[in-house]
This record gives sequence, structure tokens and C-alpha cells, in this order.
Amino acid sequence: MTTFSIVIVPAKRLANGKHRIRIAVAHHSQTRYITTPFLLDSKSQLRNGKVVRHAYADQINRILNRQLDEYALILSTLPYAEGLTCTEIIRYILQTKEKEGISFSRFAGEFLKSMENNEQVKSYKLYKSALKHFFSLFGESLLLKQINPRHIRQYREELKRKALSDTTVRIYLTLMKVMLNHAVKMGYVRYAIHPFAACKFPAARIRELDLTVEEVKRIRDAHLTDRHLITVRDIFMLSYYLGGINLRDLLDCRFAEGGTVLKYARHKTRRSKSGENETAFSIQPEARTLIERYRSPDGRLAFEGNTIYNKVYSLVYRYMKKVARLAGVSSNVSFYSTRKSFVQHGYDLGIQIETIEYCIGHSMKANRPVCNYLRIMQRHADAAMRKIFDALL
Repeated sequence: MTTFSIVIVPAKRLANGKHRIRIAVAHHSQTRYITTPFLLDSKSQLRNGKVVRHAYADQINRILNRQLDEYALILSTLPYAEGLTCTEIIRYILQTKEKEGISFSRFAGEFLKSMENNEQVKSYKLYKSALKHFFSLFGESLLLKQINPRHIRQYREELKRKALSDTTVRIYLTLMKVMLNHAVKMGYVRYAIHPFAACKFPAARIRELDLTVEEVKRIRDAHLTDRHLITVRDIFMLSYYLGGINLRDLLDCRFAEGGTVLKYARHKTRRSKSGENETAFSIQPEARTLIERYRSPDGRLAFEGNTIYNKVYSLVYRYMKKVARLAGVSSNVSFYSTRKSFVQHGYDLGIQIETIEYCIGHSMKANRPVCNYLRIMQRHADAAMRKIFDALL
């Protein structure tokens, strides 16, 4: 059993003759100490764990007793305390205290730094924007553990006051919730009531970005002369021919010369999904032609000499709408249209939802009981893709 007590250690008297108050931690016949900021002129000023004959005795005693209660509470969350040494117990307590005393701005900085190292460029910028609005409202001194439902409600109202769209408000709230959930998961904070417990998110707006079969054919067959436009059209169609693959995943892939099969795990979910998370399908002739056009010696795709995501994304962002306009497509178009269109075309052709999910790298939803008996494989994806692409002929 671990016990805490308020003591001074006469042998550790300071050079100026004063004594520092310490918290003695006794565990498994060992005693170690946690220092406090309080000093006494004489050892007689501490009697039975209480400060006496001191101008601020009452205040110091309240603070020290609160510390003892906090240490006991922290220790109660450690299920394997009996297996630790006294030094390890103290280390755990101090590390937990340090985490709980961390400001939200410091935690957010550490969170963003990990994203920056993983080259999550788009997500990094969104998180920075969400935090900018939060800090402009509350400042950067707010502790992580102090955030409560009132702060989130005020944050939501501030975003609406700034006339941001419902979609943007929803994104920023979602990102804030992700960060706070991560803080809880990693032991930085414990909330009796989660800050987002009463938060109402704006309804998600369904983006109508899917194109008809005819519109995809127009983009495919458009007569383009500008090199940038041709490249962007080819990237768009290659994504469609690879099951609506995301741009980051496309650039991460390595295509062997003459390769016939693509296997990949989505960048977005590869760290969060357990079990099998790899999609595999045959590279259809339409895709193979485009791959060979842009494949570099190391197997990566290089578009106008670029293999870096943010540079290729910038190229697509600048020219995609112009490609659609020159192709005679008036619908709203973005790179995401390849994924939306692939799914919609497959569904319109009567292809099973589970097969479409496999083709685009989604996991089958566990709340559908049939999924416990069903296994989608490459041959199913191959047949589905061929059926979708044949509809474009």
C-alpha cells in the first residue's frame, strides 16, 4: 500500500538554513520525496504534517492537503501500482500531473507537429485554421483540462457569427473533437463531462459531385491541346479507372513495369483499421495505358515531373474545372467526382454495395449481419470494374 505524508527532511536543510516542505511517498518499505515550493524557517514550524507559526499557514496547509488528495486520486487510476517501485510511482504521478497541467495550445502544438512530420498537408492547414478561431476567442493560456461544454458552445457560436458555412463549422468542430478525444485517449486529461457532450453539429451537406456516364465520357474524349489540361484529365480518368482512388494513395502506389495487379491500403484509414485493410484488383487496360504514360523508373507516377502530393494536388485544383468546361460538362466537378461517380455508376448497374465498398477501399459496415458471412475478393472487384468501364464504351 502506498501512503503520502507532509514532511521536512532535516538532513536536506538548505544552505540558507531554511527547510523545504516535501511530500513523502512510502511504498514497499521504500520512501522517496516529492518537493514542494514551500520553505520554513525552522523544522519546528511543521507539526504532525501541519504548518504552524507561519504567516500563511492556513493557505499552505490547504494547498498541501489538496496535493495529497490529487496524488491519491492519480494513484487510484494505476491498476498495477503494487508491481512498481516507489520511484516509478512518483514518476507516474508527476508525469500525470504535468499532462493535466498542460495548456491546450501546447497540446495542440504537439498534435500538429506529429501531423507535419507525416506530411498531412491539407489536414494540417485545416487544423491550424480551426485552432486560430479557437485561440482568437479564448487565448492560448486555457488549460486542456479547463475546456468544457460552455467553451465549445461559444466556439460554435463564434464560427457562426463569422458567417462561415455550415460545412466549415462542422469541419472545425469535428477537428476540435478529434484533438480532445486524442488527449483523453493518450492520458493528457480526464473529463467528467466531455466538452462535446452537448454540442450540436450542423447537418452535413451532401456534395453532389457525381457525374453521369455521359459526362465522364465527355471528359475522357475532350480534345485538349494544353499540356496542363491533358495531364489533369489523365489524372482524373486514372483515378476513375482505379476505383476512384484518392490522389494521395495514387501517388503512394508503386507500379512495376508490366504489372497487372494493384494492391494498396488507403492512407486515410491504414492506421485506424484493424484486420485486412488492403484492396486488390487487376489493372484494366484503360488504366494501364495511362500508368505507362506517367510511370517513372522507380514505379511512382510523375505528373509534369512531380511526385509530391501538394504539387500534384495544386495542379489538379488549378485546372480541373477548366477541363470540365472545355469538355462541355456544366455539373460541379472536383477530383473527388471520380470516386463519387465510380460508386454511383456501379450502383446504377446493380453491383452489390459490398463489392463497390471493396473496390474503393472502404470496409464493409459491421452493423450489417450479412458481412459476417461474406468475403469480397479480387475477382469480384475485377468483374465489377470491367462492368463499369464497359458502360463507357
